[in-house]
Amino acid sequence: MSTKKDLLPRDSTSNLRYDLSQIKIDKSVNELIQMGKNIREKIPFEQLADFKPIDRDVVSGIQHVESKLISELLPLRHKRLAASPFSFFRGTDELMAYDLSKQVSSNIPVIISGDAHIGNFGFYASPERKLLFDLNDFDEATIGSWDWDVRRLLVSIILTGEQNNLKTETIDGVLKSAIQTYQQILAECFNDHSAMERYYFSTEVETFLKTEADDKDLPKIWRKIRDSAEQRNSDKVVKKFTTIDNRGHLVFKENAPRTVHVSDIRFKQISDHLQKYNQTVSPDVALLLSQFHISDIVRHSVGVGSFGTRCYLVLLTAIDGSHLVLQIKEALPTRRLQGFDVTTQYSQNGPDNGERIVTCQQVLQRASDPLLGYYHNADTGRSFYVRQFWDMKESMNLEKMDEDDFKTYAQICALLLARGHAQSPTAAIVQGYVGKKKKLASDLVTWATAYAKQVHRDYSAFIEALDDGELSKED
Repeated sequence: MSTKKDLLPRDSTSNLRYDLSQIKIDKSVNELIQMGKNIREKIPFEQLADFKPIDRDVVSGIQHVESKLISELLPLRHKRLAASPFSFFRGTDELMAYDLSKQVSSNIPVIISGDAHIGNFGFYASPERKLLFDLNDFDEATIGSWDWDVRRLLVSIILTGEQNNLKTETIDGVLKSAIQTYQQILAECFNDHSAMERYYFSTEVETFLKTEADDKDLPKIWRKIRDSAEQRNSDKVVKKFTTIDNRGHLVFKENAPRTVHVSDIRFKQISDHLQKYNQTVSPDVALLLSQFHISDIVRHSVGVGSFGTRCYLVLLTAIDGSHLVLQIKEALPTRRLQGFDVTTQYSQNGPDNGERIVTCQQVLQRASDPLLGYYHNADTGRSFYVRQFWDMKESMNLEKMDEDDFKTYAQICALLLARGHAQSPTAAIVQGYVGKKKKLASDLVTWATAYAKQVHRDYSAFIEALDDGELSKED
């Protein structure tokens, strides 16, 4: 795609190296929409419906990925993956990425979440301490084709619906409404809203969710989660995760192997690296952090797919005695490239992975954690990103949703995904491609339904490998 010089040229001394030029284009919205329509002529919707099964060894792929993880945490990781087909799907995104790289796609690039399953949306705090609801996981975020995100969302809806014992026709209805919502929001973004309006849209819970629910009051389940999220702050973290040691110091509690204190050498390394992180946040945040010193550090594993990566909690104490807890997460290459090769035409070799995650998160989210930053460990070649731990973060309990709530929730996720994609100028091409035609929904549902069956086959192979002792199992 042709590009032109940025309106605001990047300073040659800038630390930002993740190249966004592939989604910058010197055409009008109308021209971009027409480009999308032209692509649809060459790659009609029915080609997106055809799932092409890929010959790959699920178990060896998982083992390849896990060769880079902390070995003592693998039994717990496997236990989490084994919980359900949906849990397995959440934790093995590299499998679907590899499969997607072999499917027919429109290949229209935008910044994508890369892992936009239905469980990766949640509540968090804005810098103004307002409660927001948006995409909240960006480990796989990158420049890629829009449909990768949409397809992953759809498959996750199927697996969650099955887990909740919803009827097939009910799940199909939820899928179609989600796709139609995505189409509708993209149309509104580029037909009814200016670039600045697209940039400033609100995801504040009390205003955004009420509006999107046809001005009805928030369902009880939303209110419960909202109230819970508002109580999740640094004070709560300190109360839940720390204790007083025999010297009278506030320290993290241990819960081996999930939560263990780091060695003195690692403590010093992380302390030094946080100085590099400090250079990636805004000046006001850097000044705020200058008032804190490090009191304690533990390795603390979280999640499903990221369980087993190098993640840490850092307890900071301010000059006034207050506390702040930062989370440091290892930033792996996009889609676990050490497992399956999912190199695409948009892949980049140079950028630091922590920088990639932070850059894409700040584009896709309406507002991001002001303490979000990153650093690179030159000695090990590992990348990390840093954020506040908890800080009003909460997610929906998908298993407790009734049919109406589940449908509303899926539509909101699709809406947020469309608005996130719309931050990329090239999303106008996507809008031209998807239009408002109902056939897109039926064809993508056909593909997603076929792929959900592939997930079940992969899950069965994984469980069999656990039972046969090919993969480690928790005692």
